[in-house]
Amino acid sequence: MGNDAFLVLFVLLLLLRACFSVNVDDTLSKGQSLSVMNTDIIFSQGGNFELGFFKRGIPSKIYLGIWCKRFHSERIVWVANRENHLSDPYTARLEFSEDGNLVLLEASSKKPFWSTNLQNLPSNSTEAALLDDGNFVLRDRSDLSTIFWESFDHPTDTALPGVKLGIDKAGKVPKQLISWKTSEDPSPGLFSYRLDPNGRSEYILEWNRSQVYWNTGVWNGKTFGNTPEMRTNTIFHYNFVSNENETYLIYSLYNTSLRTLFFINSTGQFQQLAWLSFVESPFIRGWARPESLSDVYALCGPFGIYRDNTSNPCDCPEGFEPFSDIETRLNDWSGGCLRKHPLQCENRNAKKDWFLKISSMKLPVNSNAYLAVSAQRCELACISNCSCTAYAHNSSRCMIWEGALLNLQRASDGGEAGQDIYLRLSADGNTLVPKAG
Repeated sequence: MGNDAFLVLFVLLLLLRACFSVNVDDTLSKGQSLSVMNTDIIFSQGGNFELGFFKRGIPSKIYLGIWCKRFHSERIVWVANRENHLSDPYTARLEFSEDGNLVLLEASSKKPFWSTNLQNLPSNSTEAALLDDGNFVLRDRSDLSTIFWESFDHPTDTALPGVKLGIDKAGKVPKQLISWKTSEDPSPGLFSYRLDPNGRSEYILEWNRSQVYWNTGVWNGKTFGNTPEMRTNTIFHYNFVSNENETYLIYSLYNTSLRTLFFINSTGQFQQLAWLSFVESPFIRGWARPESLSDVYALCGPFGIYRDNTSNPCDCPEGFEPFSDIETRLNDWSGGCLRKHPLQCENRNAKKDWFLKISSMKLPVNSNAYLAVSAQRCELACISNCSCTAYAHNSSRCMIWEGALLNLQRASDGGEAGQDIYLRLSADGNTLVPKAG
């Protein structure tokens, strides 16, 4: 649903609003704790967010997180210990240490699984609170405006209104979003969203913290060139700030009855979600970038083929199998595909490797290209090089690829838009008629 369309829907729904208030405990003080065993939860004062423990994976891994309370399906917006999960549901707990820090512990470990890790705190006057904007803070109980630590400074995969995404120039510390590994694994994934490190006033999506595959376009004072949906209007306000101390983007809402968030999902898209704060309603999907999964870099991993199916977007070519059946069922194809049989190039006593023809493909970009040679010479250039894993040929050039192939995908309309690629396979296990090498 487009940005303007769901905003119209919200305006209509707001006319049905019934006012109510929620009065619950939103703080944790020294001497108190949250435990998995007791299913303890902190509620934000207005009832919009909850903080507590949740489980993911098989066997279950335990995490401390914040989620939107009013979704029918739980929507996690922040995870404390995404890199260091808990395992013991009987002793796992969040509490205050002697020095006033928050620590995440279980009986089997002497070291915290996570901590706010601050120095020189007033240990006897700190308290933790979950604010109604979703920010979890460590503050001075005697002066609530004094905040020592806040989750908004440490986002995971989600940016709520009020989160600053950018960089602290003094400490060179980026505030970025990093995807979950899979929909069931909140540990850091391969995809990230951050401010361009080269000083341009734009944000980028990266694969493996190295390969840029999309950018917002440069901020023009009102919006980003490639994301016209991110513009200030009667509901949203965006502010891009750059000074000697920091550069960041922050956004807010004029009407708090509307809630929204931005996040980078486990398949590499940057998405907007929205919902109403005063009713239990499912979220409404806004825009996503890139618009198509086919534009996400290396979505299907090494040798995986993107097949334009969002429910199960990737597949393996003949002679390969998924790196992990468990992970691919969760649409995590980062491991890609593995050969069922190793290549025989360097084994002189073995049968020769052969080439599988795959038709109508968009070719990977990382090839070594040679000027026009015959198809036979192109094939020979590949088969005589043990590092060569595939080749393609047309009237103007010969292209060969070494190592793992990334971004294999079928051309959407076939024909002239696609080209044949020849993938090198072992003769072992071959059940097809080979194009002999």
